[in-house]
Amino acid sequence: MSAAPPRTPRVSVIVPAYNAARYLERAVRSALEDQGASVEVIVIDDASGDETAEIAGALARRDSRVRLLRNEANLGPGASRNRGMAAARGEWIALLDADDAFAPGRLARLTAVGDEAGLDMIADLPLLYDLAADRPAPTQIPADGRLEHVDARAFLEASVRPDAPIDYGLLQPLTRARLAREGTFRFAENTRHGEDFLAVWNALCAGARMGVLHERGYVFSTRIGGLSGAFSPGSVTDVNYRSVAASTRRIIDEIRARGADIPGLPAPEAEALLRQRLRKCAELNARYGWTTLRKGAWRRHWRWLRQDWRNPPLLALVAARQLARRAARALARLRGRSPG
Repeated sequence: MSAAPPRTPRVSVIVPAYNAARYLERAVRSALEDQGASVEVIVIDDASGDETAEIAGALARRDSRVRLLRNEANLGPGASRNRGMAAARGEWIALLDADDAFAPGRLARLTAVGDEAGLDMIADLPLLYDLAADRPAPTQIPADGRLEHVDARAFLEASVRPDAPIDYGLLQPLTRARLAREGTFRFAENTRHGEDFLAVWNALCAGARMGVLHERGYVFSTRIGGLSGAFSPGSVTDVNYRSVAASTRRIIDEIRARGADIPGLPAPEAEALLRQRLRKCAELNARYGWTTLRKGAWRRHWRWLRQDWRNPPLLALVAARQLARRAARALARLRGRSPG
């Protein structure tokens, strides 16, 4: 067993885990091996049906910096993260999904930059990883090393702009633990998709200072692999863009009810950006339904069909449009071959 953990770790790493036995040790070790930052790792087993709890327990017995919390029932990622944050002893809180990993030195780098810049939250860019192929994706997000200060406007714009390289709602920031203790940074427990966006958004609306370091330090297993073209074998997210849209509508209602501007963002502009987010959710919902069908991901596809009564007719419409496009391309090719 390792030496006793520091009384106040520099970073508490929160790892919600559901049926993550295959990848959990990789995630935990990436945090423990970070050089330059004292850490504790809190794994929250969300009533898994596999050996997740047993693996986490074995890791805790081998290294006293690891703690295991177990949910008696499946509560979802938001509730699991909140439970982990409530138990955290560190100065900073880092989030790590069980099928992801930290690049070496990530925690030391981000905490140092966060302290120097006086930030409450600091994120970096993801290193896109194809878990099915077990290799980084061939195409990565550009990273120039700059530190970008992000307010509510910049955060929203990055979540809706078609040319944005990454939706900032997908980033996994380090957050000062006091924000969690105060309730400024907390995850919604009534949704299982998009809770990351809501937590950061609420913190920014409360005046938290956030930065994004344009370096790739979070090894992010993409839903569909950039090499394999397959759905990630480690992804357990209950993909539900209609739920994300409903959360977005609630934010719009809250802005209207409050009748006040958000720091750095007038209320009418915030509502306009959030309505763009609603349109993006509709596009992503249709794309996800079609993609699960086209790739034969039947369990995912069946869950998507049952989420909402509007999804089956939407799929029929998308399929009709796809067939019409294919027919038009085929007709164009035939016309190109015909003699002039």
